[in-house]
Amino acid sequence: MRKIKRNIFFENSYAGVTVGAFLFPEHTILVDAPLKPEDGRAWLAALKDAGGSPRTTLVNLDAHPDRTLGAQTLQADVLAHDETTRQFRRRAAIFKTLRQESGAEWESTPGLTGLRWVMPRITFSHTANLYFDGSQLQVVERPGVGPGACWLIAPEDEVIFVGDALTLDEPPFIGQADIPLWMEHLEELQAREYKNFTIVAGRGGKAEARDLKQMHSLIKDMHGKLRGISRSKNAPAEIEKLAGKYADRYKPSTRLRALYIQRLRHGMQEYAARLLANAKRK
Repeated sequence: MRKIKRNIFFENSYAGVTVGAFLFPEHTILVDAPLKPEDGRAWLAALKDAGGSPRTTLVNLDAHPDRTLGAQTLQADVLAHDETTRQFRRRAAIFKTLRQESGAEWESTPGLTGLRWVMPRITFSHTANLYFDGSQLQVVERPGVGPGACWLIAPEDEVIFVGDALTLDEPPFIGQADIPLWMEHLEELQAREYKNFTIVAGRGGKAEARDLKQMHSLIKDMHGKLRGISRSKNAPAEIEKLAGKYADRYKPSTRLRALYIQRLRHGMQEYAARLLANAKRK
């Protein structure tokens, strides 16, 4: 567990996503959930040792299973965007492991079958403001990376958790993205307003300015190439080649390379299909 400032922590060693926590005297705010039940229990124990309150609220930064499936273990009230709630309602109440497809962490993690999705008790459409011990937290809609995606901002402490809008040392998920809007969000993070903020990526932990620039460059390049590929008769083969090229940027091991190619292939296929469908409607 790593301390950012006084009562703010994050942990990026668990399977799935980077998780965070704000420890107030009478309430603990959790940012996303560790994927594995055993990691969730370890996270709660670490927070208890650090002085965390047993009264907890979990903020889901989007509906991705890697950050939401482990919520059951945390036994917290859940706050999420309206769209996240809608996505939960389209899923079976009890999780069953499916064949690997999207290159997500949950697809290669054993022991998850039988977990239940935890429906949010508190939802919002654009912004939610939380106040604890004289401090304000803002949960704001930033749906570039996907519908219902959010950031959690601590203005006074200059800390921001941005979910999968930023991933470090691994490729992003683009299947549900609006890349032009996503690029605007990354430009927002590079503006003067957030110059002195500690930015915590959804996967990989604390980010630097160069990480924002690299992510912006990557998704801009993807968007440009996929606009052309979406109209090609050889789109599957071109996407396969492109997935390998992008995966190799991360210099992965053999196992991770296969995972990253699967993630990129799936995401680019989904994104190209939407580009083509939108073009046909015009």
